[in-house]
Amino acid sequence: MRNTIVLFLFFIIITQTISQDIRSLLLTKLNNIQYQCTNYGCSSSTIVLALNLRACEIACLVNIDCRTLTFDQSNNQCELFVDIPSQYGSLIIQANIITMTAVNNGQLPAPMTIDTTTSTYSPTTTTSLSTTSSSSTTTTTTIRTSTTSTTTTSSTSTTSATTTTATTTSSTTTTTTTTTTTTTMFTCISSLTGATMLLNLTNSPSQSYTQYSYNYIAVTTSTRLTLSFRMDSKNWSLDTLSVKRIGTSTELLTNGDFDSGTMSGWASCNPNNATNFGYLQYDPLYTQSGSYYWKDASTGAVDYLYQYFSSVVGASYTISFYLKADTGLPNSANVYIGS
Repeated sequence: MRNTIVLFLFFIIITQTISQDIRSLLLTKLNNIQYQCTNYGCSSSTIVLALNLRACEIACLVNIDCRTLTFDQSNNQCELFVDIPSQYGSLIIQANIITMTAVNNGQLPAPMTIDTTTSTYSPTTTTSLSTTSSSSTTTTTTIRTSTTSTTTTSSTSTTSATTTTATTTSSTTTTTTTTTTTTTMFTCISSLTGATMLLNLTNSPSQSYTQYSYNYIAVTTSTRLTLSFRMDSKNWSLDTLSVKRIGTSTELLTNGDFDSGTMSGWASCNPNNATNFGYLQYDPLYTQSGSYYWKDASTGAVDYLYQYFSSVVGASYTISFYLKADTGLPNSANVYIGS
């Protein structure tokens, strides 16, 4: 009888201790995006090895101070941060990296509207003891995922009354206003989710105009060609871009050589507020052909240039362009196809 009472009290102590570790955290998932600390005030991160993304999420939930995590799918490295991007860091494009961060309305500057999915993860741990002459412990972990939207409703009431010696009349008017709040992200970054990287140059040495050519099989009826650049002290030069379906001579890009002298067919964006971002330059002596080219000396972060073209699902296409690099460091040039 005495042994039974001791085991019962031991079970209660363990249950109460474990229940104190349970917490919930609302996270936003960003594919092919990496969080980097760019401020001296950042707290140090914690690096762990995780079998998969779910294990990395659980590691963050167990760590009471964790607000942001990054998971490298190439080596299963899980990095936990106390900070969130809106405090000290920034978000950059990085293939095979998944970033999940606690929801914060100030996280991304100057947003364009698209919908993102947020999930609430509530890990629950239950421990029980069962014994006659020895004890054993069983642990069960459960994660629940749900999609949450927020609707704010406000109401205003106006009451007026008029009284005479004979009769009294009163009326009430009610007005209801509904507002929907949506979490948003830059379209020029979000459209790279699922895209194929054709070119990846980092700290490239100086090179004259060099032609790059790739074959691609379309998976949608509208395909996006995206180029991103950074060179902190000098600049990249881009000219004579072309997309053609294999076996045909029809050019699918609009203004691929920039010789209209305008941005016709093209769009650009600078989501990381880089300085010296790219622009259209007139200089017949510095082009690969014609009189205009794209000059890009984006400093401090990458900027983006992109164009959509019509495609047939399953058809093969040739993508080509000419790229020239000066010797400015650090630098990078990336080309993506698909969206």
